Amino acid sequence: MDSQAKLNLTYTVRPAANRAKTSGGMPGLLMLHGRGADEADLMGLAGALDPRLTIVSARAPFRLGPGFAWYGMGQVCQPAKDTLHTSLGELREFIGGMVSAYSIDPQKLYAMGFSQGAVMAAGLALTEPGQMRGVVMHSGYTPTDSGLAIQPGGLAGKPFFVAHGVYDEVIPVTFGRKSKDYLLSMGADLTYSEYLIGHTISEESLYDLSEWLTSQLDRAT
Repeated sequence: MDSQAKLNLTYTVRPAANRAKTSGGMPGLLMLHGRGADEADLMGLAGALDPRLTIVSARAPFRLGPGFAWYGMGQVCQPAKDTLHTSLGELREFIGGMVSAYSIDPQKLYAMGFSQGAVMAAGLALTEPGQMRGVVMHSGYTPTDSGLAIQPGGLAGKPFFVAHGVYDEVIPVTFGRKSKDYLLSMGADLTYSEYLIGHTISEESLYDLSEWLTSQLDRAT
């Protein structure tokens, strides 16, 4: 693997299989892990994802036990606003450096998050919709009550793949359903699926989100 560029967040990267330079750059995928994990966690799924993607998995900035978190919490599904906003700022800076360092086309950048990472991916799309071509949210929710500066009309036509486990004991499926309703009300191009799983990514949900990402890349080309 190439030596890594120095960016503001710790991360790991899987280069695209075909790294020939193009005028517009390569399609990219930003992976955002869940609470208590790190940048290596979701990268284990990279082999199941489209080889055309340059995949960058970022580490959250706040230490939590042996892992890391994107934000603190009071009650379930109520992010602490200060840490949430801090992490969103860090991610915006990270994306700017990432697309330059790895020749990623900023018009072909997708975000994929699990749990807290899904909340962060949604937060980026809500506040900076131009930074994301599309979003995969697995076992998360849209942080619409967190004081974010949501861009009016920014989600209209924006592709989203939202997956949630019916038996999720950490973030109940009702939050996934509320996110579905919100995204539809905002005009997002939504694919929503529920699975007979808990707070995890299953082979079925991984297959479905992988197929969705591939279809998005095919459309883009």
